[in-house]
Amino acid sequence: LLQILAGYILPHQGTIKIHGSDLRYDAQEARRYFGYVPSHPTLNGEWKVEETFRLFATMRDMPFPTNTAEDLAEKWLLKKELSHSLHELHYGQKMRVLMALATLHDPNLLFLDDPFQGLDPKELHSIIDILGRKFSKSSMIIATNKIECLPPWIDRVLVLERGSIIIDEKFLGITPLLQTLEELWKEPRGNDKESLDTVPS
Repeated sequence: LLQILAGYILPHQGTIKIHGSDLRYDAQEARRYFGYVPSHPTLNGEWKVEETFRLFATMRDMPFPTNTAEDLAEKWLLKKELSHSLHELHYGQKMRVLMALATLHDPNLLFLDDPFQGLDPKELHSIIDILGRKFSKSSMIIATNKIECLPPWIDRVLVLERGSIIIDEKFLGITPLLQTLEELWKEPRGNDKESLDTVPS
């Protein structure tokens, strides 16, 4: 779903518009307004962090003075890693590089595709803290099935089952959400609870 919203997969039907730009016909214009973080690092491991920042800025036609790389690295706690190759970084650092690339143009919309998967508790806390403090003015759509890792600052939760929305409610905390899900799972629905995905925003 998030790959469709980010324009990497074309939908079979329907229209997606971001700031009035149709993603099917004017994807370049639409991408000015959002950042996308995939679920796994897919960058070339030979690239250095600073070179990667510069490359992606060039792809977005952005001016990129030297201190911009340092500012971006400071925001995502990567200053010591600027001269390192990506293959030298551990998984959490690679995810922070992806976060930095998605936010280098200060988008007002972020699509985060299962960004908490595989993170140790320290990295998880760090990323959630940076997102909450540095990007509080951005709208975010976060797809995850790790309900226990939902950030406390999200506003709304959608639960999807086989492509249909079965829960759409204000986020009041992890415990109330789990209680709602437990009640839902007690009802005969013909589907396993493992098929549920949570999409908070």
